Amino acid sequence: MNDVLGGLRGYSSTLNFSIEQLEDEIVEERQAIIQEWYHKGILTTKDLLLAINCIEVDCKDQSRCCGFELCQNALHFEIPPLVNDLGKDAIKFIGSVDRQISFWFYFTNTFTYHKYRRRGNNDAYVYIETTPNENGMYDGWIFNAPFVKTISVIGVFRDPRMLEMYNCCEKSHILNLGALSSEIKKRLTERKLRYYRQLIPPVHPNDGIPQ
Repeated sequence: MNDVLGGLRGYSSTLNFSIEQLEDEIVEERQAIIQEWYHKGILTTKDLLLAINCIEVDCKDQSRCCGFELCQNALHFEIPPLVNDLGKDAIKFIGSVDRQISFWFYFTNTFTYHKYRRRGNNDAYVYIETTPNENGMYDGWIFNAPFVKTISVIGVFRDPRMLEMYNCCEKSHILNLGALSSEIKKRLTERKLRYYRQLIPPVHPNDGIPQ
């Protein structure tokens, strides 16, 4: 953000946008670049992964769990929204905090595929509802698993700032945009420069020339 502000020096004495607005634009630009680079095949998702190792599990009402009767015995949790354009690549791991046990997972549009699995049909697995709930979070349910208090999720989250609500996430790690940092700075700076150039009044040909 400092680089973006620095690139606008001299174009206006008052920078009419807030830090919060810049943060929102950075998140939006990050989302656009991820989608663009992913479909071009030049994105390495490992540079975007963030880990939440303290997601609490509860027994929340199962009404959002697609109405499946089996959801009545499932354990519930919430995670911040993912970058859905990445499909299943949006999650690298979901399972125990010690990373020793991983769960097979399904999103809203792939959950019905579970019944076609020939092996491991009774192993622990997870269903994630990709429509945000009243808290702006994704609901998830764990099936065929013993009761656990916390789980770990490693994924590509839409807004990394939402990870600040977890006390197990370091802020310096959350705000590290990795390989996207330079591209985000470049695009936002160019966009702001174009905006402020439009505000500069045109110079009259005779300005400064003695009559």
